[in-house]
Amino acid sequence: MHKQRKGRAQKRLEASQQKQPRLGTIRYGIKPVEIISADQLEQIHRRSLQLLEELGIEFRDDVALQQWRDAGAEVNASRVRLPAELVESLLAHLPERFTLTGRGADTRFELGVDTLAFCPAQGAPNIRDENGIRRFSRQADLRKLNRITQMSPGFHMATGFACEPTDIAVPWRHLHINYSNLVDTDLAYFGLTTGQQRAEDSIAMARLVYGQEFMRNNAVMVGQISGNSPLVWDATMLEGLRVYAQANQVALLSPFVLAAANTPAHVIATIVQVNAEALAGLAYAQLVKPGTKCIYGQYSVSVSMQTGAPMSGMPEVSLLNGIIGQLARRYRLPWRTTASQASAKTFDAQSGYESATSYMAAVTANANFMLHAGGWDEAGMVHCINKLVVDAEQNLMLARYAQGVSFDLLEEAMEAVHRVGPGSHYLGDPFTLKHFRDAFFAPELLNYEAYEHWQLSGSKDLKQRAADKVNKLLADYQQPHLDAAINEALLGYIAKREEQISPRLA
Repeated sequence: MHKQRKGRAQKRLEASQQKQPRLGTIRYGIKPVEIISADQLEQIHRRSLQLLEELGIEFRDDVALQQWRDAGAEVNASRVRLPAELVESLLAHLPERFTLTGRGADTRFELGVDTLAFCPAQGAPNIRDENGIRRFSRQADLRKLNRITQMSPGFHMATGFACEPTDIAVPWRHLHINYSNLVDTDLAYFGLTTGQQRAEDSIAMARLVYGQEFMRNNAVMVGQISGNSPLVWDATMLEGLRVYAQANQVALLSPFVLAAANTPAHVIATIVQVNAEALAGLAYAQLVKPGTKCIYGQYSVSVSMQTGAPMSGMPEVSLLNGIIGQLARRYRLPWRTTASQASAKTFDAQSGYESATSYMAAVTANANFMLHAGGWDEAGMVHCINKLVVDAEQNLMLARYAQGVSFDLLEEAMEAVHRVGPGSHYLGDPFTLKHFRDAFFAPELLNYEAYEHWQLSGSKDLKQRAADKVNKLLADYQQPHLDAAINEALLGYIAKREEQISPRLA
């Protein structure tokens, strides 16, 4: 009897999974939290511009320095002092919304000041596999993570370097990272930006798949341009920025905050510095090419004064997120935060608590682009494959929450209230039968069975249920169609570039 019930339940589950569409453009229906007043927000804005004008910021790149000189900034060695009027005039060119699109039919979404998008974790040198084993990540792991992302409707785009393929020589890795994103998914994705060569290779490989004309008119890639806090933009990142800007792709300008380590041990002073760094980077992107699509970025954690380790899910970081959100809306720019960050060493309660705090703080701050919204553990040193699928489901739940409530069916629902009356129930009412499938979100991985039935089902905890989900997604995975000639062109490009780039280069 139990096996029969389980079989029916599994069939219903599989049917519901097949119907789950990929998240499209999500528009906020909830009001953002406002941590500080309008006057206080203006004080941060003015102090950020004052910092850029009086102290200045380092642009350690000869091309950028000459561009700033030509624009009228004061340049001494690598220090650039930016007049407030110059910064604000350049910021005026920034678009407040734009579209990203993959090659799949359901992969187009808008990114703007009132939307929300999710992307998995990136950059980890280690993986925690579905068996809970932590080890250096390899190319096979990268492709596995991309395939899970492709199969998970809770992600808008692929993360690019979901993990470091440590079994590939460093100078060649970007080629194989791009290849996996382009063939294992049909989503928009992160290309590589660490230097002009890697950025140009990323753009060239994308053009083989999408076509140069299509990319001239459409954004299919995001390039993460990370600042070097405090107050430095270096040549490696600026080279990548210029390549992406000229190719009409998206630049994510992201200062890197380790609060009390590379910013002051003070929330507001940290925000003043971060905002100055972000504004300088955003302004430079417009100096390179007016109208460049940009995301106001920031990655923020606080640092333990006992150990020096980054700490996720802290209240100060949540406050910082809220204020950054207010600033981004002031500038009419989509902004990025880190969504599901955790410092836990295993996929345990700490991992869940830290991520839940980070997630909810970001949504209530109306974050527009949630990076690391899947798999992030150990302060980014580990991509946890089981957490990835749990976070993917959390993204679906948060998307429902972010859109708020609708009054559209109120009259029809109130008719049900009058129909049922006191002391009865709604289970068989026509309104319930018509709308129960989509009235409330029903998670798959979180378990709500009675204890006895949970025991009969194998007493599986969340880790095991997630591992089962990983295995099912990989078993059901089908590679998105890609013309064989295009695939051959990609492989040929990789082979040619590997011949040209010495594997011994640092």
